[in-house]
Amino acid sequence: MARQPDVQYIQLKADDNATSKFGKRIFCKNAAPVSTRRNGCKAIAVDPVAICGIVFAAVMLFAMAFGLLQYKQCLQESQQMSQYVSRLRQENAQLQQTYHDGYDIEEIREIALDAGMIPAEKVEQVVLEAPAPQQEQLQMSFWESVTNFLAGFFA
Repeated sequence: MARQPDVQYIQLKADDNATSKFGKRIFCKNAAPVSTRRNGCKAIAVDPVAICGIVFAAVMLFAMAFGLLQYKQCLQESQQMSQYVSRLRQENAQLQQTYHDGYDIEEIREIALDAGMIPAEKVEQVVLEAPAPQQEQLQMSFWESVTNFLAGFFA
């Protein structure tokens, strides 16, 4: 493959009238494309990829700001829930303390013995063993299994 020659830009100094007569453009190295209009304003060509990049960056900035707001809201909800859980734990500890302090185990035991209950240590334990029933395996022929299936299917 043949190597293509490098493009070289030639800088010419000419007035606008001379270039407009011949209809040629003058190229300057490392310069943005500029076109002149009749009223003397210069228009610079804008790259559409750059505009898309700027729009994408703006959308991402908006998304990041929205995400930050949601993150702060979630942190506040998390703090509220942790406070709620700590209050529930304190209430649970108070209720357990009330439960254990409210009933006297020895008093309940005496009432149960007076009512005729027997302590668990004195109860006689009996263990019964029974063999588990096993189902017999029936050998059926192919036609018997088909007729049983159809009888069950159309039953």
